[in-house]
Amino acid sequence: MQKSTTVPATPLYALMIRSDEEHGLALTLDGEEIATSSDIGALRAGGLAELRVRAALAGRPVRARAVEPACPTPWNMIVCPDGTVVDVAEHPTAPTPEPEEETGLQPADPPAAPAAEHRDPPTPPARTATTAPAPAALPPLLESDAYRGMWAAVWAAHADGDLPTAVALAYRLETCLSGWFGEDPATITVLTARAWLTLCQRTDWHETTELLITTALRCQAARYRPEADTIRTACNAHACWHLLRKESPEAAADLAGRLADMLAILGEDENRRDVLAWTAVPASG
Repeated sequence: MQKSTTVPATPLYALMIRSDEEHGLALTLDGEEIATSSDIGALRAGGLAELRVRAALAGRPVRARAVEPACPTPWNMIVCPDGTVVDVAEHPTAPTPEPEEETGLQPADPPAAPAAEHRDPPTPPARTATTAPAPAALPPLLESDAYRGMWAAVWAAHADGDLPTAVALAYRLETCLSGWFGEDPATITVLTARAWLTLCQRTDWHETTELLITTALRCQAARYRPEADTIRTACNAHACWHLLRKESPEAAADLAGRLADMLAILGEDENRRDVLAWTAVPASG
């Protein structure tokens, strides 16, 4: 991950577990209640899952401070898109913006190469200047005359903030590539982009979790590189499943078996144990 000194000071998320008369304990994120339970371990896991999703959407680690009833000292941490949590002694003070920055901040220019966006893109809704990551090498098919325009159209819609159109265009391109070339690296690249764009919509956790599971398995089967993208997709599937579990336990139980099997295939044993502990789904194979 990035060195802690390179992670921006903001946003700094505030997680709090507090006493709740009805349920025993309640978890809040930036003051908004997101879960209740008598199991503090489950609330901790849920809070980290929420932060992981925010890191995934930001395309970079994020800072957070957690407070619990029995521990008056805040837990300062950095949470990465892959679920890694790093303890830090303290967070830096956010810089005071200059007066002109408060009203004159403009959106960042789009990256020169669309391929970089689906690797580690900035948060779509954020209207802040962001330095785009170094462009990643595109599969040859996406640089060809036949498909370069379709790939660029996906990211043009993303840049306009039109995520549904970006997802639809990515699906159309993915279907085209799959029909002609099967599980070519270009097909899988577009699939991972579609999965990320779907995650950014934050509209249907069941559909998003299911897509992320499928994406991780197809990446694994195709030996897609970099491997870190596959692991990040798997971790995002687990994080989304946590959010689905809060929203609809029945829907989460429906996907638990597939999620646990995918995590086992990718060696994500700790996340798999978390799924099995909640659902009591027997190990597959």
